[in-house]
Amino acid sequence: MAKNTCLVGYRQLAKALKTPPMFVDVLPFIVSQDEVELLLRLSERERSIDELSRLLHLSRNTIESKVHGLFVRGFLKKRTNGDAHYSIKSFERIVDRYISEGRGDALGKYVVALANYHLEEHVRRGRTDPYPEGKVLPVPEAVLEPVSIILPYETAINVLENARSFSLRDCECRVAYKNCDKPLRTCLGLNEFSDELIERGAAENISFEEAKWVLHLANEHGLVHQVLYTDWLKGEVFDICSCCPCCCVYLRTLKHHGVKHHIAKSGLIAKVNLDKCNGCGTCTERCIFHARQLENGKSFVIKENCYGCGLCTTTCLTGATKLVSETS
Repeated sequence: MAKNTCLVGYRQLAKALKTPPMFVDVLPFIVSQDEVELLLRLSERERSIDELSRLLHLSRNTIESKVHGLFVRGFLKKRTNGDAHYSIKSFERIVDRYISEGRGDALGKYVVALANYHLEEHVRRGRTDPYPEGKVLPVPEAVLEPVSIILPYETAINVLENARSFSLRDCECRVAYKNCDKPLRTCLGLNEFSDELIERGAAENISFEEAKWVLHLANEHGLVHQVLYTDWLKGEVFDICSCCPCCCVYLRTLKHHGVKHHIAKSGLIAKVNLDKCNGCGTCTERCIFHARQLENGKSFVIKENCYGCGLCTTTCLTGATKLVSETS
């Protein structure tokens, strides 16, 4: 009877977390039996420690310990307005945290299938993306999910200047997919997201100058900067990623699956002064979007392919390439 009750609890939790049917058996790997009821209570609505203590008839210290463990493992969202209140994340978000934070072993034999599922979900959503493909998102547009926007190095620095706190962690995509040897420690969390990562022990607190150095190093290695917005209308950025086309989920869906899942151009485009261009080809090697080509010893821009990432401008020895407004 106890075993059947346990199975029923896991099935209820799978439904609450919106777990795909083929991955229901993953839950016992990452959720203990005594955490199931707590998570089910949090699936109903967000609750405080004291409320959970009353509902589950457990001491406050016991509930606080359990909630803290789940929060650190990436199961819970935390809202602090007076007393802290917690709610659950979706199965996809939880698994993403496990894989990207290097805890994939806890997922057992399912880890590869789950990493592939994560990518496939981006591809699927990209094919139904309501936003204009490859365009800068219009300011009046309501954004329902985090939006990734390509930015050149200098603009990414400006984003840092408007942030109040910074954290550094390993690149989640390179940890998950391991397709290259580019630098790992390049993901910058900002503001509230940074605070959460530090509290969970998933990132280290760093200074503004250290964050600038991370962007500099990433640029030297040909990584593309992407900023992710929690609120496009207010200009609230929560993350700056430095991405490679072989691991980054967003860039892979763009380049290999022909879809653009919430990835937008910077609004800038490369422009070449042909009198200065010596045809060295560095820009064609740096461009991951296939927006540069050599013709008759000179470099040209394929405008429709250019995302304005600026990788070609930061290594142009003659200063022949500049970024200009896409509308100019």
